[in-house]
Amino acid sequence: MRATAVRAAGNVYSLIALSSEGIMVTTPPVIAHPVTLTENARTVITRRYLLRNERDEVIETPEGLLARVAEAIAAAEPSREARAAWAQRFYDAMASLRFLPNSPTLMNAGTGRGTLAACFVLPVEDTLESIMSTAQAAAMVQKYGGGTGFSFSRLRGEGEPIASTHGAACGPVSVLRHYDDVSRLVTQGGKRDGANMGVLRADHPDVRAFIHAKDDGVTAQRFNISIAVTDEFMRAAAEGREIELLDPRTGEPRGTEDASALLGEIAQGAWQTGDPGLLFLDTINRFNPTPALGAIESTNPCGEVPLLPWEACTLGSINVARFWDGALGDLDWDALRETVALGVRFLDDVVEVNIFPLPEIAEAVRGNRKVGLGIMGFADLLIAAGLPYDSEAALALAGRLARTIGEAADAASAALGEEKSVFPNWERSIYARGPRYRNATRTCIAPTGTIAIIAGTSSGIEPLFSLAHMRRMGDGTMLAEVSTVFERAAREGGFFGRELMDALARGARLHEQDSVPTEAKRRFVTAHEVGWEWHVRMQAAFQAHTDLAVSKTVNLPHEATVNEVRAVYERAFALGCKGVTVYRDGSRTMQVLAHDGSAPAAASTPMGAAEPYRRYLPDERPAVTHKFRVGEQEGYITVGMFEDGTPGEVFIKMAKEGSTVSGLTDAVALLTSIALQYGVSLDKLASKLEQTRFEPYGMTNNPDLPFATSVLDYIFRWLRLYFSEHVTDAASTASVASGLTCPECSSQMDYPERCLLCRSCGYSRCG
Repeated sequence: MRATAVRAAGNVYSLIALSSEGIMVTTPPVIAHPVTLTENARTVITRRYLLRNERDEVIETPEGLLARVAEAIAAAEPSREARAAWAQRFYDAMASLRFLPNSPTLMNAGTGRGTLAACFVLPVEDTLESIMSTAQAAAMVQKYGGGTGFSFSRLRGEGEPIASTHGAACGPVSVLRHYDDVSRLVTQGGKRDGANMGVLRADHPDVRAFIHAKDDGVTAQRFNISIAVTDEFMRAAAEGREIELLDPRTGEPRGTEDASALLGEIAQGAWQTGDPGLLFLDTINRFNPTPALGAIESTNPCGEVPLLPWEACTLGSINVARFWDGALGDLDWDALRETVALGVRFLDDVVEVNIFPLPEIAEAVRGNRKVGLGIMGFADLLIAAGLPYDSEAALALAGRLARTIGEAADAASAALGEEKSVFPNWERSIYARGPRYRNATRTCIAPTGTIAIIAGTSSGIEPLFSLAHMRRMGDGTMLAEVSTVFERAAREGGFFGRELMDALARGARLHEQDSVPTEAKRRFVTAHEVGWEWHVRMQAAFQAHTDLAVSKTVNLPHEATVNEVRAVYERAFALGCKGVTVYRDGSRTMQVLAHDGSAPAAASTPMGAAEPYRRYLPDERPAVTHKFRVGEQEGYITVGMFEDGTPGEVFIKMAKEGSTVSGLTDAVALLTSIALQYGVSLDKLASKLEQTRFEPYGMTNNPDLPFATSVLDYIFRWLRLYFSEHVTDAASTASVASGLTCPECSSQMDYPERCLLCRSCGYSRCG
């Protein structure tokens, strides 16, 4: 069923849809009660979700958006009366900010374009035809707005013979690079860059090359990568035994590796760059609901949705902080169960109305009807309850919460199974002759980056990253922004002060502040103050009652060791997690959320975590022009500067216009300008271009540089000399926020659950 138009009159919205048979279906109008949103939420919705006309003018309100989504999803219901009732209930749940679906549903439902699912896994077989057709399929999925996961474990190793061409295989890393290039060409649904997951088994002959595939900070930056390990691998690593590497086509041995050393190398990579993560393949497949259809080999980009090839999953999240009843000192459990049931029905209806980019995906999705209902706002819930994140009481609440949601979701899906029939592959599933579920999976803890901003709550099950951070305003001004919950508590507790807030925004830890009471320090513990054991135990507490997996980052302080990363892996495996991701503070050249002037030094190897950001020059900027002569050739260098006096653009004008030298210097100037704006140092550029030798060369008119081997030699030696002498001390030592900057609004970005997110404008690399 596909929506084709939304009609609005006042605060009443109605939608017209076409059924799969082409029959017009009109969803009765929704009464769009006003939605209470924070300023950030309105900014995010306006920039990223509201419909626009051909002149890029917003033609929709937040209420209109939610009405559009509610009515488009309710179009799956069987009668006009049912559509009316469920559309209103769906709207009310979203408008109350108790439940929100994933971003593709909010963006695309009711528009007749794009997909409503965020997560896809595509097959990669060991043939050129499969590799190329999957690349094309990935482009289509990302064009529609979805993220893609791939297992490269079936590909033969690099250098293995190819009988049909008498050539040699390129190997998984080369295919990874190719898919990254494909993703570079496609912006997801016109809203965001492509997001991917690449997986390789630990017993693949190319596993070492894959572990280090992203070490250069350039390769596969649109990919998260993970190593898939088995129970036997983890036992071998614990016991100091070797594992056999196997040809994925024939199963023949291709050497051995010390499992402990290999796990250590994986830990070293994650310590240094954040990649790779680990997937516990046997744990995942023990909970595979349809093993008769095949084994699960990969996940979606953030790791929380293990899927079979061609499958997709529809996700949504409940804002659990909204269910805290302060008067009772407890959650409103009945209201929570009611919202869970509504959320399961909503997501099941999404499966029905969804438009899929490929017929293979449509068949796989509708065969199993997997949905993943999760949560957001857990940290805010703990704060409201007065429970430190790193406490036994918080773990107990997490377990009860996950169990309650899981049981309610199971009951709701079973009821739908009786009402609308079970999923088509039910008889081939582990549930045959058991619960008559409508959906092969019901629950999942997904990243909620952008939708958490809309809901005005904390992301997923993560602790708060910080209590204050610096926000870059449109004019470039940096302002300290404070958690509203913390600010309210600080004012009520009598310890609020601008000095404290500024210190926190610049990276100070709350537990270091003498003015803050001990109870507040415990209640507002942040991600880097939580020990790794608590991170892992919290993930495991939710995983124990979750059908799919749990997206969570184990945040480590900069001083954490490689052995601690390895300990995280071992503990996560022992506790039954399906995968684990580690991020050590400051381990990337440009970190995704940082405090102004306080980020620790990066690791010794430059490891960019994502697309580098561009620093734009102001419209009015200082500049210097220098006249020069090399041999008989004269010219001018003009350099435009950033506010701090560092170079940001270079223009070179040669006296002989149209000459080969003039064309060459124009091109070099353009490339130099771009490089400077993307953060490449002038010293690094100069070191590559000084001493280049070609005509014209010879004596110059500059006593400080009396001879040049080429025009470029002179230009870059002069640039280095000038800016080493003229940049002020303040400029040369200026403290620049080290976090990755949002490509849309230049604010600092966060890294919740392997997902780049801008909390200012809502730009996101995932749902």
